[in-house]
Amino acid sequence: MRQPERIKILIAHGDPLISAGLAATLGRSRDFEAVVCGLPLTSVHLTVARVRIADVVIADYESGLRLVASVDPERHRVMILTHSDSEAKICHALEQGVRGYVLLGCSVQDLIDSLRSVHLGGIALGPLVASRIADRMKQQALTRREGDILRQMMLGLSNKGIACRLALAVGTVKTHVKSILEKLNAASRTEAVAIAQRRGILREEAESLPRAGNMLPNAVRSLLPPAAKGASRRHQGDAGTGVALA
Repeated sequence: MRQPERIKILIAHGDPLISAGLAATLGRSRDFEAVVCGLPLTSVHLTVARVRIADVVIADYESGLRLVASVDPERHRVMILTHSDSEAKICHALEQGVRGYVLLGCSVQDLIDSLRSVHLGGIALGPLVASRIADRMKQQALTRREGDILRQMMLGLSNKGIACRLALAVGTVKTHVKSILEKLNAASRTEAVAIAQRRGILREEAESLPRAGNMLPNAVRSLLPPAAKGASRRHQGDAGTGVALA
């Protein structure tokens, strides 16, 4: 009986220790043929030539985004393996065409199942990743002014200090702060900042990212709980007036 062809995996992770661990782990499975990319991923020739021979590419976050920008993401399937669970970064990667997003620390079986799913044309999300996206899609959006105030809160400014910085009345700032706490479901200013940082809406990379809740591929939406999908549709009409929450 003819043996099934092995899935060709190109390991293009920026961390050499992680790459070595992936190669050793996948090498023990009869289903995979793993090759470690030994050259910098900044090489255009590498991204085109080496990726073409692979069924699935495992990359770190930055390398994964460079790869999907250089090749056809539908034909050359890229899965990101990273420590970053920022909702903004997760959604941005999926919008760009990444087919899988798995966090470091996942089980070997989860990794293998994700690779198989991506190879078959599906989208693979780690459990925490799927939860992050669901949270992002069901949350209310901050208005642009609330986003400005939240950034000042991150700097530790008082209501009076924020009012002076943004040329607003102190009462207006208090009203916005109350709204921010409610939308983030936070009990205090400190908790609100912590939640926003975890979700990625106060980080530099979140400043230029599109609002992910309304732009996720349909294949990603199908993996989310019904409540999250419905919440995304309810807030779709407000997308142009606010800053996406995590």
